[in-house]
Amino acid sequence: MRRHKAVDELIERTERQHRCMYGADDHLRRALRRRHLRGELVSPYRNVYARAEYWKGLTACQRSLCVARALHARHPDWVFAGETALDAHDFDHPWAVHDRTVTIADPEGGSGRPARGEEGYALRRAYMPPVDAVTLAGIPVAPAEWVLVDCATRVPFLRSLPMFDAAIRKGTDMEQVRGLCRSLRRDCSAVDRVLRYANGKCENGGESLVYGVIVENGFPVPQFQEEFRSSGRTYRVDFLWRLSDGRTVVLEYDGMRKYVDPAMAGRKTVGQVVGDQLARDRALAEFGVTTVLHCTYDDVFMQGPLVRMLLDAGVPRFDG
Repeated sequence: MRRHKAVDELIERTERQHRCMYGADDHLRRALRRRHLRGELVSPYRNVYARAEYWKGLTACQRSLCVARALHARHPDWVFAGETALDAHDFDHPWAVHDRTVTIADPEGGSGRPARGEEGYALRRAYMPPVDAVTLAGIPVAPAEWVLVDCATRVPFLRSLPMFDAAIRKGTDMEQVRGLCRSLRRDCSAVDRVLRYANGKCENGGESLVYGVIVENGFPVPQFQEEFRSSGRTYRVDFLWRLSDGRTVVLEYDGMRKYVDPAMAGRKTVGQVVGDQLARDRALAEFGVTTVLHCTYDDVFMQGPLVRMLLDAGVPRFDG
């Protein structure tokens, strides 16, 4: 089969740049379309393509940015917002917030929910007055406060909290977020709720998700990253409650990567990782910790197992 040299060069160049490709003229558009029809390329957006195997290896966040970079090349005046900007700002968020939508800022008014075309991705226009965009991940994006407000008014609390915690850890001033809410003529009650709890003390998005489930299910806000020191060793725990009856309950979030990712496990076997965990739990008991609980992502995602775990340990729950 004859190869199209210009297309081969385009594929190689755009993959080095971590972006999708597009046909800049009729000749390239027809060549890309032919490869798409043969199954060699996928087309996530109109006249936007990626090599099928390359696309298959990308996460939802990487795909979002690859599409956005191609659209930026076609529309250099666009400022990206919403979930697209979340990726560029590198704010933690569940991949589930990605609904194959590329969001851009529009001073003329938002378009509401985008229509999903046959190509997969859709364009959403979010109202935003002219702002000083920042360039991150190779695309111009809205400032952090606009991104956070836009997302928190559209996605549930559990998905918003990791974004805000990450933003705080990266130095975003939450007073700017509050000030933006006061200036807007829209209901920002959802943003206010996230601001009430976000504190940046969780170390990653998984811990923020645990924290969100704790709040959503009426448990008291725990202490974060408490440290216990003895004989030159420091043990830091994710969440801690000191109960009125004198007991101390610790909750640790054990993401599954800890057991299966060599980088996380330090090349230890699963048995060694579990053994270290048991030794750590015994050390915490010597500091007076009454109960050490361990939850996984599945416990948090389903919520019920984590709620039962906390109730069985005697952590109080407030009704209403």
